Amino acid sequence: MGAKTSKPAKAATRKFPTRAPGSAVPPHARPSPAAQRSSEPRASFAKDDAIKADGADPDPNPMTNPAFSKRLQQMGVATPNPTFSNSSTASPYPVFPDQEPQGPNYPAPAQNPTLSALEARQRLQEAAQLEFERPGQGKEFLDVGILKQILIMQARGAPAPDIEKRLRLKSGVVNRLGPKGVTQVLASS
Repeated sequence: MGAKTSKPAKAATRKFPTRAPGSAVPPHARPSPAAQRSSEPRASFAKDDAIKADGADPDPNPMTNPAFSKRLQQMGVATPNPTFSNSSTASPYPVFPDQEPQGPNYPAPAQNPTLSALEARQRLQEAAQLEFERPGQGKEFLDVGILKQILIMQARGAPAPDIEKRLRLKSGVVNRLGPKGVTQVLASS
């Protein structure tokens, strides 16, 4: 198949250009200078409609309504209103040159939930540290080992006051874990 079908392709002669490389293009093939420039450049200090149209950016979206674009252009640049969120640093009132700008307007720490959670964590950490330094009093903060012992004793049916007395816990700590079955020991492997 390949040998017979390629022979007609080899038999076709190739046509080469008739002019020598580097020679000038014939005058009838070259466009005339008058055709290249539709109008002569004019020196003018006033912008007419042709100059404005030439300098305008083409609309990148051909589906845009030209009247709508014109109205948007007439409206000009928008001046945004400051946001009224708690984290906004923008002033809701304009600042005049004779006034000093105020610092950022952050919410009060008591109203900030993140700061409240961090403060509560710090208070609990300090209370746990005090409990660790004074071992004579009953424990309120539990580690995993004590928690596991409480759950095992609960599963065996020991009452809460006996568990607290045996493990030297403060009164009511076992009841804060919830009723039996809310928390339980998983089988260790």
